[in-house]
Amino acid sequence: MAKHPLHHFIALCCATLPLFASAADADSPPASEKIARGLLLQHAGRMIFTPCRERTYVQLEDTSPGQQLSAALVKLGLAENKPLYVEFMGLAEADRLKVSWINFAHTDARCQASANPDEKWRALGNAPDWAMHLSEQQVRLEQAGQPEFRQKEIVIDASGEAVNIAVGKERPEQWRLTRQLCSSQDKNSLFGWQAELRRPGKLLRGCAWQGY
Repeated sequence: MAKHPLHHFIALCCATLPLFASAADADSPPASEKIARGLLLQHAGRMIFTPCRERTYVQLEDTSPGQQLSAALVKLGLAENKPLYVEFMGLAEADRLKVSWINFAHTDARCQASANPDEKWRALGNAPDWAMHLSEQQVRLEQAGQPEFRQKEIVIDASGEAVNIAVGKERPEQWRLTRQLCSSQDKNSLFGWQAELRRPGKLLRGCAWQGY
């Protein structure tokens, strides 16, 4: 993955307004998790999250099993005076952000512009270097030493912990994204999903994250 500059594939954004709306009435249905994007700080033993381009902040509550997210983010580099850029899956409650998983995290603690909103998923890997872009209309795969692959015959089945993608009509290729922490080769990025792309005669492995 080191051969592909991450900014070619990673969309970082600058707004998190939907997640930080006012609390719903007690009679309203439970709110669904959303992606909150911003900077994560560590201060006095607490983790503080501040949304991109906003002057607010909330305390972070890690609800992942065994608080594995906190441990993974510290391993990535989170420390006093060493913030991270993180995209969390979570719910806002008053002055607290309850997070269950991450979409993406990076040691470069700055927010950047979002990319193509039509892309629902992205993935990348190495040996050989490759990058995948998936929308509802088509999938595009760039692989080192190979012509670009595009296919509009796709069926996407998302069910909780996994996203299964059937690519092609006759003998479709089976591509799968699984919710599991995945580190980049250079150890500067952490993703919330692992990717396995079963292609004729080969299996491409790498990391994946949701587009927005």
